[in-house]
Amino acid sequence: MKPKRLLVLFDLDGTLTDSGPGIIASVRYALEQMKKPIPPCDVLRQFIGPPLFDSFTKLCGMSEEETKKAIAYFHRIYNSNGVYNNSVYPGIPEMLEELRSAGSKLAIATSKPRSIAKLVLEHFDLLKYFSYFSAADESDKGGGKEMLIRPILETTGCKPSDAVMIGDTKFDAAGARKAGTSFLGVLYGFGKEDEMRREGGRVFVTSPAEIAGALAAY
Repeated sequence: MKPKRLLVLFDLDGTLTDSGPGIIASVRYALEQMKKPIPPCDVLRQFIGPPLFDSFTKLCGMSEEETKKAIAYFHRIYNSNGVYNNSVYPGIPEMLEELRSAGSKLAIATSKPRSIAKLVLEHFDLLKYFSYFSAADESDKGGGKEMLIRPILETTGCKPSDAVMIGDTKFDAAGARKAGTSFLGVLYGFGKEDEMRREGGRVFVTSPAEIAGALAAY
């Protein structure tokens, strides 16, 4: 049977893996090295997903020069062990296999730098499920999620109406809207439903086990 969505794009952090512990610990380390105040937990959680450059400048009020130093400190600890302070959400491999077996092409669209995203996917043996891979460059600056979605649409020749972006934050929802794809929001990650709704999100799931069924009915 032909799947309703020929192309299914996934965010990584907060959608496939619970990367919060490693990212938050690395942000804390960077801020400590910069002699900057540590923001509350609800602010630290906002570092999970968007490009680091945006988060350090917008959430911590850093200058461009300070942000570059903070990112270097972040990667000093994250690249060695923080990246592994991470776990795959229960049911993710089974869900990916189900979608792939049904005929959907799977893709990654993540604001993580390409080298780190690939390392995470390989470490958890998830890379094998994905035919396409779109990630930020190594500067950690990035742009809107639509800038990661559009290259996959162009490479595959898939119409936006035949694709869906799955993610956990307002950035994923906004990127899907701007790229013209459908959006499926996951509520087990780090974003908020109301924020995703403000960016056009209308369909949500509370666990990975619900994703395949939601796509079939979407």
